[in-house]
Amino acid sequence: MPDIDLRLFKSKAALIEAATDHLANILAEALNGRGRASAMLSGGSSPKPIYEALAKMPLAWNGVGLSLVDERWVPSGAAGSNADFIQDCFADTPAQTAFFVPLYNGHATPEAGLDAAEQALTLMAQPFDLCVLGMGMDGHTASWFPRSAGLDASLDPSSTATLAAIDATGCAVAGDHTDRITLTFSAVSASRNIILLLPSVEKLAVFKDAAKKDVRDAPVKALHALQNRLTVFALEGSQ
Repeated sequence: MPDIDLRLFKSKAALIEAATDHLANILAEALNGRGRASAMLSGGSSPKPIYEALAKMPLAWNGVGLSLVDERWVPSGAAGSNADFIQDCFADTPAQTAFFVPLYNGHATPEAGLDAAEQALTLMAQPFDLCVLGMGMDGHTASWFPRSAGLDASLDPSSTATLAAIDATGCAVAGDHTDRITLTFSAVSASRNIILLLPSVEKLAVFKDAAKKDVRDAPVKALHALQNRLTVFALEGSQ
């Protein structure tokens, strides 16, 4: 991966500190330059300590718009809601004044709610200043699950859509929530700063190995095409 900005750390604590500072600097630069900033965030355990540290940073948070890289098609208050997860990370901190845009909107299916979700994201400063991604051990990132229905449309580099619907039925990692909405590859790649968090040696190995696979089997491979526009924070050695 010679063209990717790969940053390796010996401990999770060092990775969390460096990633937090990096994200804070991106938002501060956007706020200083344009008076507003936008961040698309992923759910999951990997970014949680980073978000909690970021939320304490002394930024002009009332100028920051937050939304989601992807979402399970469930309302706030239901198990699995990424919207609830993100807002919990930022609650009772300086960041609670940020403007949050959910992707779930009450329509029966992600397909039915796509247009409304796209319209909601027009409230966010675009192109997005920051897109934070994670990765599962099956090689998925965002809600780009291997061989899932909607994956080809999500990864189409010529797509002009910001969002796509995914049916992850049959994908074990998706669990009980198989109806998803996700940023497209086009929307991710249009972001000013794209971050991938790989806080384990095993995840770094999966990401590297994806380069040799069909993108439909390891969708995170799509990110390799971003080359040095992608910054990877990864763990090496013992934790």
